[in-house]
Amino acid sequence: MATFALELNDAALAVARDGDVQLRGPGYAALQGRGLLLGESARSVLRASPRLASRRHWAQLADAPLALPLGDCASAADLVHRHLAELAAGQGDTAVLAVPPAWTPEQLGLLLGLVEELPLTVAGVVDSAVAASRRPWPGRTLWHLEAGLEGAWITRMGQEEGARAGPRTAVPRLGIEALERGCADFIARRFVATSRFDPLHDARCEQLLFDALPGWLAAAAREDRVPMALESGGNRFEAELDSRELRERVARLCEPLTRQLRSLVSPREPAVIQLHHRLADFPGVVEALLMLPACTVVLLEPGAAARGALRLRPAAVAGGGYALVSALPFDQPPGEAAAAVPAGTHAAPTHLVHEGRAWRLGTEALQIGTELAEGEYGIRLDSRWQGVSRRHCALRLEGGRLLLHDQSRYGTLLNGHPVEGAAVLQAGDVIGVGRPPREFTLVAEVDRGA
Repeated sequence: MATFALELNDAALAVARDGDVQLRGPGYAALQGRGLLLGESARSVLRASPRLASRRHWAQLADAPLALPLGDCASAADLVHRHLAELAAGQGDTAVLAVPPAWTPEQLGLLLGLVEELPLTVAGVVDSAVAASRRPWPGRTLWHLEAGLEGAWITRMGQEEGARAGPRTAVPRLGIEALERGCADFIARRFVATSRFDPLHDARCEQLLFDALPGWLAAAAREDRVPMALESGGNRFEAELDSRELRERVARLCEPLTRQLRSLVSPREPAVIQLHHRLADFPGVVEALLMLPACTVVLLEPGAAARGALRLRPAAVAGGGYALVSALPFDQPPGEAAAAVPAGTHAAPTHLVHEGRAWRLGTEALQIGTELAEGEYGIRLDSRWQGVSRRHCALRLEGGRLLLHDQSRYGTLLNGHPVEGAAVLQAGDVIGVGRPPREFTLVAEVDRGA
């Protein structure tokens, strides 16, 4: 009985068997003539014929009818079934499934039915973050960062007696598609500025740009400037990509993700962030993560969840079906605690602004709450405001960084997300206190000569 593993992240489907990993491309489907294209083949026509393509059938797995059928595939379930058959062809008769965090129990049940129709025996279903986590990191908290086509997920991993999926936070609308679109828009503006040629002016030219995009991104990771060229209508158009500007653009796109991480990762504890390989394809993502305090980024190999899923033992439950496995033993030696990377170069906040007034930040802590001690520096709020504690939160300089400490019964928000204990602050951050939240904005004073 040959067992293989399927990693079902729609940004990078993968198959693992006997230690070998095969990447099978994204979860795209497109109709060309009478044939259905899947994966990389579908990518090549995806934007040229968007009405004859599907990008969401994995994330939106259901048996409800599609608005526009693709050939004989009338539902997302039909498309996934066809794709599963292609992924599993010639691999074996028993499959282990590594599934991303967003799927509902109903979708998992439908997935199992589709796999068993192939027919295949299912040896188990495991959370992809758990499957990809194969070594402990002593003395550090462990986080897993994964992105599909439409969204990203942050998972805190437990490390006692193996890898265990802990609390999870979704970052919607920041998936691989959004990052690709952001990079494509940036590059298109470079062509417009150089030659007045807009590669996004029609579907055919847009497809040309997206075909060239992976190569340009890979070059931007190695070189400061990347020459680019596209041909359209018998003409050749050229432009140059400034890699530093691209990194800054990607870092801005990733701000919802990095802000969320800064509200979750304690500045007092060194952390390791496991990064899905598709995110690392975008110059600027790793740099943005390294700006987090005391964080080390570990790049996972392509197909890491597929390879790691092969250590799963069968997990059938009474009455048939399978439980989603959320814990597995580690099978690799502990990671070395590399030196923490220092915080990045974002502007340090100099003032806290609230209702038209600015409080200077310095060596003296600034307290926020309904009560202040005599002579204490801070902002006293009306005690009638709901959800505010007497000593709600404090801003203090520690080790050259400005930290926000939550001291309340009700919680403090940083950029809309709850703070766990403490978080490092940067200019542009917004602190929320009370219900509904009263907002306090951190700003940096600009020197006239800067």
